[in-house]
Amino acid sequence: MRERQTNTHSQPGDRCPLCAAENRCAIAAGQPAESCWCQRVAISAQALAALPEGEEMTRCLCPDCAGVTEGL
Repeated sequence: MRERQTNTHSQPGDRCPLCAAENRCAIAAGQPAESCWCQRVAISAQALAALPEGEEMTRCLCPDCAGVTEGL
């Protein structure tokens, strides 16, 4: 019997890994990484620490979960 593989990403790339809201990710929209809002702002260490294990650097948080209100 083969072991079933599971996908660690429960939501698509355009969804926040914390709340599943739209994350406004440029990469997920097919745009260059440098055009993503997350490249122009400082995201708190606390917000990054809340990411599920294995989700680091895989999908953008949404601006609300990232604690970003300026620079979007």
